[in-house]
Amino acid sequence: MELRARAAIGVADSPVKTFSRLINRAFIREHAIQIAYVTAGAILFVTFLFATFPYAEAISGVLQPMGLRLGSRESGISFPIGIKMTGVSLDSIIDGRAVFQSDRLRITPSLLAMLIGSPGVKVHADAYGGKLELRARRSGDATSLSFSGSDLHLERYTALRALGLNLGGAFSGDGDFLISQQGVAADHGEINLAAADALLRLFPGSPPIKIGNLIATIKLNKGKLTFEKVDTHGGDLTISGRGVIELEPYLDRKSTRLNSSHLVISY
Repeated sequence: MELRARAAIGVADSPVKTFSRLINRAFIREHAIQIAYVTAGAILFVTFLFATFPYAEAISGVLQPMGLRLGSRESGISFPIGIKMTGVSLDSIIDGRAVFQSDRLRITPSLLAMLIGSPGVKVHADAYGGKLELRARRSGDATSLSFSGSDLHLERYTALRALGLNLGGAFSGDGDFLISQQGVAADHGEINLAAADALLRLFPGSPPIKIGNLIATIKLNKGKLTFEKVDTHGGDLTISGRGVIELEPYLDRKSTRLNSSHLVISY
């Protein structure tokens, strides 16, 4: 009995072989109508799912904790799913200051966020001479962000100049942030930056200081920006070190202004 049982087990077909026989040509011909109905049903379901996606609610939900609003010159449907916008501006609700601008932007639903019951969006944008991809979803009273960018020319970024930082060069990087309504002290995240031919002007119109190639890892936690690693080479000066910038209480989110005279920097 035992030998026969073992022999039967030894000659049994594997699940892969069984499945292969089920999807052979004869099976497909025999069940063509059923397969067509199932395929059409799946396509219709996915189309309905994305067509009824609450874009306005999802976008408003992720922007509201950050005090931002989205505007565009034109918008329309992006085939096969999503919406597209041109002349996009992301502004502060408080003072109308532009914090992000894009010539062309495409928004699609985030499937993972939908599965966990938290509508989110994926954003693909042409901005500042480069590309930016971002995933955003609402997480409680905060916004969860994950992003990556390449060849972003910061000299075109007016919001950075408004903070007194006159940077140039092609920047790339990625990171994750959780932005809360409770203020910068409750925010946290990390960003990894790399730059080529970076430069710094002490003030607009001043001669540029060539930084060269830059690599940096920056973390935000409890109102502090921690520069865990900053390395440069190939420029007028070489930087290698660590540092901390205290943002609280000198960063006032309501005015979106940074008082640089009160920054505390340690090395």
